[in-house]
Amino acid sequence: MENKRYKILLIEDEKIYRMAFKRLVDDEKLPYDYIEATSVAEAQSVLDSQKFDIIIADYSLGDGTAFDVLGFVHDAPVIFVTGVGDEKVAIKAWKAGAYDYLIKDIQRNYLKAIPITIENAINHKKVREQVQLLSAAVMSTTDSVYITSLDNTIIFVNNAFCNTYGYQQDDVIGKNSDILCSRNCEVEDDAQTYQNSESAEVEIYHIRKDGSEFPVSVSRSPIKDENGNEIAFVGVARDISARIFVEDKVRTLNLKLKNGIRLTS
Repeated sequence: MENKRYKILLIEDEKIYRMAFKRLVDDEKLPYDYIEATSVAEAQSVLDSQKFDIIIADYSLGDGTAFDVLGFVHDAPVIFVTGVGDEKVAIKAWKAGAYDYLIKDIQRNYLKAIPITIENAINHKKVREQVQLLSAAVMSTTDSVYITSLDNTIIFVNNAFCNTYGYQQDDVIGKNSDILCSRNCEVEDDAQTYQNSESAEVEIYHIRKDGSEFPVSVSRSPIKDENGNEIAFVGVARDISARIFVEDKVRTLNLKLKNGIRLTS
């Protein structure tokens, strides 16, 4: 475990189980700072003024159930604990947003699963927050970002892509990325370039949904799993129309200047 203390809210209306949890924390010297609540109303009162890393809620409480607790918890994983092993309730709990569902047993062996369940729930929350942060960053960048599967099927596009290419997400998801290439797009040459480089950048022409062509600078890199296997490709495209326009303008002016010098000579 990380050298970090977790703040926990234990919602349990039976004293024997509250005592069992306390014994677990003391015996195992677990890094938990926890507060007890014995009802839904008490839990809501505590949550109105404090934040917790994780919440452990008994399913059946005197004034409601753990589902009522889920209704006013938004920023902490919730673990259901119940004395009845009902699969329908477990499935409902997961669908409602509970992280896990533990069943109380007479020998209280379920307590042994609590530390690892808490650790997994905390890690899961961290990963989810990182994914949300990365997703927000990708969606807000001004460059067009699209992700394709290994067979070049588009599986993700960001907002800038939709604005630049004129597609809605539903229009392009599931389509082959070849729909972006115009007649001036040398697909085979680009594919060869990508294969010879971990992250290649080329300047080509792409086509918008309305059929208009425009120049782009495109880089494409492989996305790999933890074993180093390629699982997808991410493409980043930047509209370089303005740059091409300026370059053409400068080229034209230079040509006129050279012609003027020749005529003068």
